Amino acid sequence: MNRFILPALVLLIAAQSPAYAISEKYRKQLERSGCTQASELQGCDIHKTKAENAKAGFTNPKAADAPKSDAKTQAPAKTE
Repeated sequence: MNRFILPALVLLIAAQSPAYAISEKYRKQLERSGCTQASELQGCDIHKTKAENAKAGFTNPKAADAPKSDAKTQAPAKTE
């Protein structure tokens, strides 16, 4: 029985593809447009540029002001 299970398990693990929440193309559209998934639901157009969406009233000031951070450099949050 193990003769069949082990090769099947190896094939299953090797054939698995990573599961991403959004596709690479969609992520790039969000970056280019300045939209977020939440603002897109409110009417932000991912097919327009950041400037066009800003003119329409869709801006994300927190994203513009926030520094790019690396998960490796962030200290873990204290829980007490």
